[in-house]
Amino acid sequence: MSIDINRVYQKVLVLSNKEQRGYISPQEFNLLADKAQLDILDSYFHDVKTSYHKIKNETKFADEMEMLSEKLQPFKALTTINNDGTTANLSLPTDLYRIETISRAEGEVIELSAKEILLTESNPLTKATINRTVYVRDAASTVRLYPTPAPSQGQTIAFEIRYFKRPVVPIWAFVVTSGKALHNSTDSVDFTLHKSEEENLVIRILELAGLTINRPDIQQAALVDKQATKQEQNN
Repeated sequence: MSIDINRVYQKVLVLSNKEQRGYISPQEFNLLADKAQLDILDSYFHDVKTSYHKIKNETKFADEMEMLSEKLQPFKALTTINNDGTTANLSLPTDLYRIETISRAEGEVIELSAKEILLTESNPLTKATINRTVYVRDAASTVRLYPTPAPSQGQTIAFEIRYFKRPVVPIWAFVVTSGKALHNSTDSVDFTLHKSEEENLVIRILELAGLTINRPDIQQAALVDKQATKQEQNN
């Protein structure tokens, strides 16, 4: 399901050379590749929110949601964190990119903003309770629970966190031979994105490098890359 990083880099090099942008070094490409991958991942969350309003046909909407779900699948993760009641904070997974849901045995824990929690907690009728727990994103690595969990002595309360992982940083690894950077496949890290995103990756990387590319140009670059690979194999 991953996308070969060398194939993407070769297309980027062909197209940047065609547009006379200049050489995109491996170091520059790696920086742009990570940013491009995160941009595309972020677009999925936006698409999930907006698809229902854009697509009126139920079948088309279902197909769109199914494809988005498939694209997000590699990033989905689940963990359980036990809280013993000594703190209102929950430490989040180190690879977390975005929270999907937090829940406990009594049901889902609802997220509120810092402004919303001030209003909620100031009113006895809306104040959070054990049966209606809420949380506020306190920092990048923690959330604060309201009210503070109160398990029985010696017990803990389990909180289940469903979340999306940050993609592994893509790396086009290389060795320098005779002053030329040659691909090192052993140490390289491919893109985590769905294989259907290869063209979008190339486009986004080139956009970040200051170029606007049409899709037919990408297909031509793929052909050039294929011919170059075949020639290397023959040699």
